[in-house]
Amino acid sequence: MASGLNPKGELFHWDLYALLYAPQEVYFGHELQVNVNLIETVTLPDGTERVYLSPTKRRGVERRALLYAPVGDKFLTDLLGCGIPDTCGRETCPICRVYGALVTEKRGDIERTTFIGRLTHGGGVAIPPLPPEEKQRAMHPSDLRREAGNEPQPFKRQYGAPGLLFPVYNHVLSATEEEFRAVAYAFLESLPRLGAGNPKGLDVYEDEAFGPYLVLDRYRAPLGRRVVLDPTLKTPEEALEAFRRRAAEAPEADPLFRRHRGRAALEELRRLARAFVEEDLRALER
Repeated sequence: MASGLNPKGELFHWDLYALLYAPQEVYFGHELQVNVNLIETVTLPDGTERVYLSPTKRRGVERRALLYAPVGDKFLTDLLGCGIPDTCGRETCPICRVYGALVTEKRGDIERTTFIGRLTHGGGVAIPPLPPEEKQRAMHPSDLRREAGNEPQPFKRQYGAPGLLFPVYNHVLSATEEEFRAVAYAFLESLPRLGAGNPKGLDVYEDEAFGPYLVLDRYRAPLGRRVVLDPTLKTPEEALEAFRRRAAEAPEADPLFRRHRGRAALEELRRLARAFVEEDLRALER
């Protein structure tokens, strides 16, 4: 097979759209100036600076959630010998199948191989355009006994404000439902772990009008409007309205396209995550 994979089941494209929010201040590591930890930001064409939840960082947290998924008394990474950047390239590896793999030389029973990654990430520009805030922190020496003159060294760290909204998107190209289970598990498991240091964690925004701001598409033909928000939106109200409006623009009962919205999307992700744990990980124990 040119792809290196033998899918077992019907293939679909999958799109996951979510509006995440920060329940507390958040820090996404970027650069270090003298005694200042800078948060990652982007500058938009209108000149505003926005806190940025990098898709690359989010991908890394999701992948780590899978690597350290418990399989009996082992981590999945140890069971399969799969890691970052040393991927295992096994066809039975639920991580390599969707995230991709590169094995450049034979290792034991693993041949040289390449799996093209079918999962991509997007979004992450914060709404509204609140600039990061610097806060004083103190770095304490790790010695149990403090030597004379070894006093805490003050430093500052930039934080994103509580309540920031982050539109994020995951897209999977031609995967079976079984393959997509790992993506659903990783997305949900990564949410409380997004960020650097402490505090960390984001959650799916929810209100009475829409429920959880989630949309999950499974399709053969891209018939629904993509729920991708304009990064220049200024207020949370604009973002919520745009998400709801775009989520509504999709065909109903079309054999080539199915969309789950709100609570239904969350329950579908949970169903898939449960199947990943109860069926896919359990099968690897045998």
